[in-house]
Amino acid sequence: MSEITFAHPYVLWLLIPLLGGLIWRWLSQPASIAVSSTEHYTTATASRFFSPRHLLLFLEVLAAAAFVVALARPQSDVELIPMTREGTDIMLVLDYSNSMDAFDPESSMDDFTVRQAINSGRLKDRLGVARDQIARFVKRRSGDRIGLVIFGVDAYPAVPPTTDHDYLISFVNQLENSLLDMNERGTNIAGGISAGINALKDYTETRRTMVLITDGDHTVDDEVFTPVTAAEAAKKQDIVIHTVGIGSDDPFLLGPLSRMGATIRFDTRNLQKIAAITSGRFFRAKDTKGFEEVMDTIDSLETTSRQHPALVYQRDLYPNILYAGVAALALAFLLRHTLLREIS
Repeated sequence: MSEITFAHPYVLWLLIPLLGGLIWRWLSQPASIAVSSTEHYTTATASRFFSPRHLLLFLEVLAAAAFVVALARPQSDVELIPMTREGTDIMLVLDYSNSMDAFDPESSMDDFTVRQAINSGRLKDRLGVARDQIARFVKRRSGDRIGLVIFGVDAYPAVPPTTDHDYLISFVNQLENSLLDMNERGTNIAGGISAGINALKDYTETRRTMVLITDGDHTVDDEVFTPVTAAEAAKKQDIVIHTVGIGSDDPFLLGPLSRMGATIRFDTRNLQKIAAITSGRFFRAKDTKGFEEVMDTIDSLETTSRQHPALVYQRDLYPNILYAGVAALALAFLLRHTLLREIS
């Protein structure tokens, strides 16, 4: 049962003189008038303890008491029961290298069909597919704190772990291929993992997971870590890393990648090792459908309970007391000027 407290309890001291005034007025004799003869009056026993005037006095004092109590601002503590929900702290670590501009059409599609699909928007590049699948994944994880790291030559902590998923999704939707220059879009997997560790290291009370999404091999010499030593650092922090290798073996290239005759290397053994060190899993997603299935699998793997603290707030009770006081005062005024009208 919730307890009632007062925001201004000292105001209640006013009830003492009010009670004293009530007793004094209740026991005092009513005013008298002198008449020349009592011949035309009938005899009646005077009531010392209750008469019509006492009803008016009672209503008026009741109204005053209600106003005093309302002024003291009574409040009731309302506690919402804590809720247990599924929840994990997750960092999405997204590759932002130049090779993420490549397309992965179905093997049955010819060159003309592929270009038509790209122009119509039916076929998206790897970055576009990653955007869609990350947004879809985040929407399904209502109990999680989820953050985002993007990495090229350097790693950028874009969004810290947050339950504001709308903000995270809006940020993800703004990730365009032109966000970084081509010379900034390398593949520093070690830097991405390191940034993910830094983002998660303070959240020690829950399970912590990193989802590394990349389409290539580690091509940048990080100043501190290699991908393997970064994975070992994550293991020391009890952070699990799931690695997702996205992209087909025969991607379709457009723009600068095509003109440069770029070749995309893919080192699955490195990604498998990173996952194994941290007790995570390695996934390979060769197309959009495969990527969707991978994210669904990760979604099913990461289910741990998080106890959300109970929320306690104070509900004001004075409005109803104030309304009762006004009603009592109005009734006393009405009776005093109608049924219980006094001679003045």
